[in-house]
Amino acid sequence: MLDRSVRRKAWTMLCLAALALSGGACSAQNPRLTATKAATGVGTDPFAGDWGFSTRCYKGHYVGITLTRDGAGYTGTWSDGTDIWGSDGNFRGRLRDDKLEVDVCTTTEQRGGYARCPAYTADAAYFVRSGERLLWYRREGEVSDEYLSLNRQAAHQVPVVESEEVCEE
Repeated sequence: MLDRSVRRKAWTMLCLAALALSGGACSAQNPRLTATKAATGVGTDPFAGDWGFSTRCYKGHYVGITLTRDGAGYTGTWSDGTDIWGSDGNFRGRLRDDKLEVDVCTTTEQRGGYARCPAYTADAAYFVRSGERLLWYRREGEVSDEYLSLNRQAAHQVPVVESEEVCEE
């Protein structure tokens, strides 16, 4: 059985290939577990597990994160893309107060972005919990901006796009 990061990368590549051939969005509408049921296998760890974000607005935006407790720290994978372009990579981090501060690397070439794996961009981002959501903050110099609000996902599932989503033009 393939591990989670290999499956996530395979799904990303499959979506990009399908997009290139069809011009359509890569958003699957699979039956899913609720966030509460998805969280039951994670125990009480506030960060570990699968998290996602998805929208069809503007050229689509699809994000998947998997965080795993690794001793005193965390490791994880991420994928972040649109209907046109995407990238993925790894996290490694440590808990400080209520923040999970992470170093980030990417497996794809980026212009001015994160370091290419296996090197890491130090202190590139952090996560905090806000109720049932995981907030992702990205750092640029001394400034940190909220990037996304993610929902807990059932393992190995594509984030759900809300059927009633309204896009502001």
